Amino acid sequence: MTRLLMAAAGNALGGGVDEYFKYVTMLLHGDGTNGAQNNTFLDSSTNNFTITRNGNTTQGSFSPYGSNWSNYFDGSSSYLNFGNQTALHLGSGDFTVETWIFKNANNSYMTLCGDFASASTNTFQILADSGGTKIGWYNGATNSFTITSVATIPLATWTHIAFVRSGTTLSLYINGSLDSSASLTTNYNASTSLYVAHTPELAAGRYWNGYISNLRIVKGTAVYTSAFTPSTTPLTAISGTSLLSCQSNRFIDNSTNNFAITRNGDVSVQRFSPFSPTASYATATIGGSVVLDAVNDTLVTPINNAFNLGTGAFQIDFWMYPTGSPAQFAGPFGTNNNGGTGGIFFANRNGNLDFVSNNDNITLIRTTYPALNSWYHVVLVRNSSGLRAFFLNGVRIGTASDAADFNQTQFTIGAYNASNGGWPGYISNFRVIKGSNIVDPNSSTITVPTAPTTAVTNTSLLLNFTNGGIFDNAMMNNLETVGDAQISTSVRRFGTGSLAFDGTGDYMVLPASPQWLMSGDWTIECWIYPTRVTGVQTLVETRNRTTNASPVLYLNGSNLVIDTGTAPVVSSGTISANTWQHVAATRSGNSWRIFINGTQVGATTTNTTAYTTAYGCCVGSSFYNEDYAGYIDDLRVTKGYARYTANFTPPAAAFADK
Repeated sequence: MTRLLMAAAGNALGGGVDEYFKYVTMLLHGDGTNGAQNNTFLDSSTNNFTITRNGNTTQGSFSPYGSNWSNYFDGSSSYLNFGNQTALHLGSGDFTVETWIFKNANNSYMTLCGDFASASTNTFQILADSGGTKIGWYNGATNSFTITSVATIPLATWTHIAFVRSGTTLSLYINGSLDSSASLTTNYNASTSLYVAHTPELAAGRYWNGYISNLRIVKGTAVYTSAFTPSTTPLTAISGTSLLSCQSNRFIDNSTNNFAITRNGDVSVQRFSPFSPTASYATATIGGSVVLDAVNDTLVTPINNAFNLGTGAFQIDFWMYPTGSPAQFAGPFGTNNNGGTGGIFFANRNGNLDFVSNNDNITLIRTTYPALNSWYHVVLVRNSSGLRAFFLNGVRIGTASDAADFNQTQFTIGAYNASNGGWPGYISNFRVIKGSNIVDPNSSTITVPTAPTTAVTNTSLLLNFTNGGIFDNAMMNNLETVGDAQISTSVRRFGTGSLAFDGTGDYMVLPASPQWLMSGDWTIECWIYPTRVTGVQTLVETRNRTTNASPVLYLNGSNLVIDTGTAPVVSSGTISANTWQHVAATRSGNSWRIFINGTQVGATTTNTTAYTTAYGCCVGSSFYNEDYAGYIDDLRVTKGYARYTANFTPPAAAFADK
């Protein structure tokens, strides 16, 4: 029995633990309070202030907390540079270079990592072969591959690779099994920089296309000398670790070296990783975030003296994940409701992130605007002596002594005042403490929190963003509920509720993300209860208005259809109104299939299209306004894994959360 068929049998029943949960990029149970949406924001301080939502600001379960992360490289100009570091020159002794990879394409010679400078130099690179299907160790000293893998590295599958030199033998392990070995005696001692996902010294275009997670370089030790089982949890900095990266909520080297990282292009931090969470999503441990666009999305507090920070001590702390370059003066937040002076201006100014008194350059604390698509922990603090400081990811950026009167009485998230917007990204755990401070501005470094913050003494405002009625148990997406899309507790298949759509402008939309690049195997499945079976009704769409090159699952009358981007697969069986039915679509290799209640209902279709662009996702409608009328329960999207390739028994319980 094949791996795919075994998985179909093992996962169809639902509930319990899903061994392939690491491939789940969205899971919507639809459980919650009747009528709940994602549009109501709560203040968790004792003040319980009413928060006003502007634009399409929404909240969800994507947050900076949790341990399973990777870096995504789009295959076009995105890479990381760790600089010329002695500890990263492997020398003539033992070493281990290991990581998990998830390829979106088989591009020729796309580079995973290395310090290669040019031919006849004592440098190396790990990269794909000419066909892009295998991985190898390229030795600059001989200008040739020392090892090229025997095994093909599959697309859209997490694969562990480890290159290990023990004595004079270089070995390649794939998923813990020895793939090949060869003699290697080169002393890697050239003074060159280590790059991840590119080799700048060579021809343009050799960029990695896909994810890299838990890249570890151990110098002086052959960590593996025989077959082994790769770790099922994130790697740690064992003795001799020179580099440990691509495993955190931000760009950081977790080795004791803590090397600085230069980010280039669109590299992003993603929760998608080779490790499944061991616990289900919980607000107490993971929390949530708000997502704002660059137009007019803001959250605004009422005007209240609790936000008049005056001349005394205060602390403002939060996480931010910028997704785009903000407009001039657009900031994560500001306090300026009355005009004039007295506000805090924390925003983009001329490519810098400025913490300014009185909306001008008085007592300015500045840093270069941070790289996009990574979480950053921010603390702005002033003690009772008037010493003010700005911390970014636990490191103090600067200090200033002032007696400025921060007398404005309103906070705006996503702009510097209530009449402006323009800051695109996510914000998590926004807290304002008036009259005291936890962080000492005299400290040069502070500890970055690993769990959601709470309302300590003197907390004036605490926005945890965990009041979303429809949240993603995969912890990757914040869903905007449009129209009357909401929870229904009266019609449900499992749990306490389902997703309800009335067929006239109700849907949920998600921002574009690498999670929606369905380039390899995948599964889209859910339970549906349509209240009509006429016209075109979209269940899940992962394309945009300008292209059809991405999967779309929809109803056309009573037929279930999966659009392949070239030709649709139409069911021979039919969907009935006003009853629950399980529907699924899968891609396995180049084979597309659709299922109703576990039975394949359309001929297997071959489609070799390689999807290379990540679009947004729409649930309950399409970007062509093909609205669905009815209910959806337990919607699950699995990226990189075809759960069903033959008939199966539909799940008898809700899908597992871990």
